[in-house]
Amino acid sequence: MSQIKQTIVIGIQIFFLGAQLTFAQGFDRGFSAYMLGDYETAIIEWRNKASLGSVTAMANLGNMYEVGAGVEQSYIFAHQWYNLAASNGDLTARENKKIMEKSMSADEVSSAISQAKKCMSSGYVDCF
Repeated sequence: MSQIKQTIVIGIQIFFLGAQLTFAQGFDRGFSAYMLGDYETAIIEWRNKASLGSVTAMANLGNMYEVGAGVEQSYIFAHQWYNLAASNGDLTARENKKIMEKSMSADEVSSAISQAKKCMSSGYVDCF
């Protein structure tokens, strides 16, 4: 391989590695903040990641609303986030959503589902 091609390949690899590290760093910042009780930072980080389609961030937001960590406790918002994560393949979120539904009225579940649909159809922008 010529020196120029080799340099280009290495440059591309470094670019993609940097992009992966930046994404992981943002998620780790949210997790670290949550573990340290800095819920404001955690929710900001995870909302940003959720808007980019991060299923883990969606499930974590569901948990924050379920237990009221840094936000007003809301089964409707928790269900919304768990529903979004479950719709994207998170099996634990699916189970959490089912468990929560037992403590919710039919109107609350309907509201949560409606909010999740609105969020999903907006490309995860109109979710709050």
